[in-house]
Amino acid sequence: MNRPLVLFCASYMSGILLANLTRSYWFIIYSAIVLAIIAIAFGMFYKRHVFLLSGVLILYFFGGVYYLYTYNQNANRFVEYNGKQVTVKGYINSAPNADGEKIVYELMAEEVFLKESGRSDKVSGKIRLTTLLGDNGFIDYGREVTVSGTLNIPKERTNPSGFNYRSYLSHSGISATLFAMDYNINVGEKNKGNFLVKLGLKLRERIVTVINKSLPPQQAGLLNGMLIGYKQDLSQEVEEAFSASGLSHIMAVSGSNVAFIILPLAYVFKKLKIRQKLANLLIIIILILFVLITGFEPSVLRAVIMAVVVLVGQIIRRDTEIFTSISFSALVLLFYNPGILFNIGFQLSFAATLSLVLFYKNLKEMLGFKFLPPFILDVLAATISAQIGVLPITVFYFNTVSLVSIISNLLVVPIVEFITILGSLMALLGQIHIVLSILIGYVNNVLLSFVLVVTKISAQLPWSVKTLVTPSIFSVICYYAVIIYFFWYRPEYKVKLKLKYGIAAVLIILGTVFYGVFIPKGLEVVFIDVGQGDSTFIQTSKGKNILIDGGGYSSAASDSTSIGENIVIPFLLDYGVDKLDLVIATHGHDDHIQGLIPVLKKLKVECLVIPEVPLDSGLQKLCDIARKEKIKIQMCSRGDLIRLDNKTYFDVLMPKKGDFIQESPSNNNSLVVKLHYEKVRILFTADMEKEAEEMLIRDNVDLKSDVLKVAHHGSDTSTTEAFLERINPDIAVISVGRNNFGHPSKYVLNVLEKNRVKIFRTDYDGAVVLKTYGKDIKIKRTVKKQSVPVLDKGESYEY
Repeated sequence: MNRPLVLFCASYMSGILLANLTRSYWFIIYSAIVLAIIAIAFGMFYKRHVFLLSGVLILYFFGGVYYLYTYNQNANRFVEYNGKQVTVKGYINSAPNADGEKIVYELMAEEVFLKESGRSDKVSGKIRLTTLLGDNGFIDYGREVTVSGTLNIPKERTNPSGFNYRSYLSHSGISATLFAMDYNINVGEKNKGNFLVKLGLKLRERIVTVINKSLPPQQAGLLNGMLIGYKQDLSQEVEEAFSASGLSHIMAVSGSNVAFIILPLAYVFKKLKIRQKLANLLIIIILILFVLITGFEPSVLRAVIMAVVVLVGQIIRRDTEIFTSISFSALVLLFYNPGILFNIGFQLSFAATLSLVLFYKNLKEMLGFKFLPPFILDVLAATISAQIGVLPITVFYFNTVSLVSIISNLLVVPIVEFITILGSLMALLGQIHIVLSILIGYVNNVLLSFVLVVTKISAQLPWSVKTLVTPSIFSVICYYAVIIYFFWYRPEYKVKLKLKYGIAAVLIILGTVFYGVFIPKGLEVVFIDVGQGDSTFIQTSKGKNILIDGGGYSSAASDSTSIGENIVIPFLLDYGVDKLDLVIATHGHDDHIQGLIPVLKKLKVECLVIPEVPLDSGLQKLCDIARKEKIKIQMCSRGDLIRLDNKTYFDVLMPKKGDFIQESPSNNNSLVVKLHYEKVRILFTADMEKEAEEMLIRDNVDLKSDVLKVAHHGSDTSTTEAFLERINPDIAVISVGRNNFGHPSKYVLNVLEKNRVKIFRTDYDGAVVLKTYGKDIKIKRTVKKQSVPVLDKGESYEY
């Protein structure tokens, strides 16, 4: 009650969170009415809290409505142009973000010309523009441009718990994406944009130039990241090393950087005998310039707003309170953009700050070993405080935790202050003459090199990083409740946990465990959306985890494993799976196995199953990785049985041992399996073609199945009428994405419809999730759309 701004901030955030979960104005209205009734009843007995309750209610309602309004505005601004050829006139609204040959800009659209109709509309909104480095070079902020290309609305979540790209961009104010070649971008003469942003970018460019001229490339890239958050000159390898060693935070410009600006300036102004009011105003102006230089990073904005509150408080002779300052800074940012609440930088910054405020003093007392020097104790307490505060967030988003972070931080953090101060002097004096920066750089180079050495050694330790499954929201809440109790509430108020509460906590934990163990789970099959590729995850009723293929690019020229890194592994970790009992590679084509490469390297896999055929380069590569990772390899052919548990097994139907099909050998000799679970049968046909289908029919193999994973992404080389009649499925799933092959073909779709088979497609429906307890099958799409139930053969199919 003594900190009303804290309650106002919490209620405003609650409105935003619930609006994001429900995406419903009506829910916010109804819930606000319920809260108003409760507030009125409460206010009748506690009249002195009426103002507080009114503020809480108003901010809750405003937060929810304001979030929905801004989100819908951003998400739907260019919907009518989705997938159409357009010419957009506007100006570049950001500095270029280069990644190799690819460059990303934020384009502020002012006018959109629709080519198919010749219509021109005045539309204002942000577009994510991607191009390749060409004759235009880098385009300056504010430069007027005219761009031609296909406008796309980003995809929403297409896999369970997957990344929602549309929400991510919408929370940043971006409504659409556009890729254009350099020759489709016409750069104009006019320069628009905000003067202050131009000033900040210009100052940043001058600082980066000075640092790059004064230090070797790696050290310069690191210092630019530490000083102003500019990381474009850092290689991906170095960034991954910092993440693995738990040192990424030293390149996240935040409160410490602001402190390193304020403290030296305050000291200098005091020695110059400048009055405190004037000194504080000068420091505020410099902090605003720092915000402009760093590009409005949430962590910097948070730290600067809090610092400005303190400085203004000193000017008007008012004391500031830390929790009120934190709440005020959060409200300012959320009033400007409510979607920033879901920005990872925002969450990490505020979590780390609150953790330091709450836990640092108590942890320092707990760790107060006499043999530890004070400065090591300070670093240790600060590091652990920040780490335990941000741990659930980092695991939730990145699924990794650094096991060496405390050691690496003890070695590095004590010299960060010296590096930052020396770097600031380099950036400042280098504007006068580069030689001054180079001279200081000799000293700073030694310190920066030490940081890089510690980082690389820490990251290379075999146990440096642990991959974890994505925690549930419930477990995150429980985690924070426990650490707040033990590291803040209990030591702060000298309370002891009563026996009855301890017993209650143990009973709740045991109840949760028993629920997970004894409640029937059934069989779950997820046909993952991996674009133009194939990947299916199976979890049996006994908890066995199987992955059939891993998607990838169909181009053999590409060695990218990004499908596995960005889709398959995150999907598995979100599903609570960090160990696979079985990985099945049906054949060696890239669109089936490239995504398996990081799976085999990063997750624990018990066994790799491949077809018993001469190994092509793709299967050979998987086998080489499996041997290196000490994964058992099993080759299978028709007649083999893969038993998963006492209720679930695979029948291997193809390839036929000793009868290798010569036409389209990789596809036709794919590993084809039929999954049996009590009365349910699911047929996985990989990329088999007509020749393999004819062989199965000729050999009178039992193909009868309830669900068919359609072969070869719906290509007309497969799924003949005779083959479909032998399977007689009720449901067909086509794993397919955007492609130039005509998949799925009209012929296959017509054959399926003719046979009254309910069709699901990952390109339209997202991941298709099948759940069964052995008789009835429930199917659901990840991308919601209206569906019509199909009931057949007396069994209940629920869509």
